[in-house]
Amino acid sequence: MVFRQNRRAAAIFAPAATIAAALGAAAAATPALATTYPPPSIHLACTAAANGGTLEGSTCALPPGVTTAPNSYSAAIVVSKVGKAGATVTFALASGSLPPGLSLSAPSGSGAVITGTPTRAGVFTFTIKATDGGLTSTLAYEITVTVQGAPDQLLCGSASNGFLENGTCVLPDAVTGLPYQGHLLTSHQAGGVLAVVSGSLPPGLSLPASFTGSGDIIGGTPGTPGVEPAYTFTVQGTGDQGQPLYQAYTITVDPNQPLAINASGGTELAPGTVGQPFAQNLFLSGGAAPYTWSLASGQLPPGLALQTSGDPRDAGNQLAGTPAKAGTYTFTVRLSDYLGQQATQQFTIVISS
Repeated sequence: MVFRQNRRAAAIFAPAATIAAALGAAAAATPALATTYPPPSIHLACTAAANGGTLEGSTCALPPGVTTAPNSYSAAIVVSKVGKAGATVTFALASGSLPPGLSLSAPSGSGAVITGTPTRAGVFTFTIKATDGGLTSTLAYEITVTVQGAPDQLLCGSASNGFLENGTCVLPDAVTGLPYQGHLLTSHQAGGVLAVVSGSLPPGLSLPASFTGSGDIIGGTPGTPGVEPAYTFTVQGTGDQGQPLYQAYTITVDPNQPLAINASGGTELAPGTVGQPFAQNLFLSGGAAPYTWSLASGQLPPGLALQTSGDPRDAGNQLAGTPAKAGTYTFTVRLSDYLGQQATQQFTIVISS
């Protein structure tokens, strides 16, 4: 028996072997390229959780200090890492100076600490550079030191009819064609200077450069808003002792329409059942926020109350709770807005057992 070589198969496999050998040789001759994703990087952090800091523009305002005992101070300098960053980070003062009496500790892992006892009042700005091998990050910091007590700051709360939402102070709404005053109150209530450093005020409103007393006032008569009626802007300045002031604000410009309670769905609310959770929103039109809903007359079903749902500028806008007693209840709600306008509407709700 004669065996014949399959020359066709040999012809097919030979080039494949040759190509594989060539690729192997090329791979051996070419350095391996390591690709990492995401690319490694480090970033100096500035958050309330990380170090009690607040990012004011491009500067991280760290917690303030005092020179009057007890005045031990501590603030963390923290780095976040992305990708395969190294294990050890070093920190150095790149520019400026720390408050006298404070120093930057040796690094530990991904952070360092500014510690000590401040000995001189003032506003101190400095830049720290973090290095992790070939990776770097720099950030400007600021520490305000007072003799005693907290430094001056812009306030946002009930005194100014403002609400703090995600770090932005939402001021009362303005109404087209009506005089407006938005109060920017300070904690020291002793005057200072302010300016808009980013964003813009609604057309027709302005902010005086300096103020005395409790705070500055945004005033004027707003014109017709554009496509987007909400205007966000940031003010920056100094208080009575040269201490920094910084805050982002929003003002929404509303059309000039009378305040009304929207009862287009009828005055008989959706029924409820004893022992079952219940919630019914109340709706409005016109006026200017902030709004407040209240019970004007009648009786709400036991277990239900006017509560705030969602936007705090629409206080008491939801009838909610768990009904406790069956019956038919008729009541009147009153709606008030920032301008002092009021509207009332009667509603009826049936609670079944």
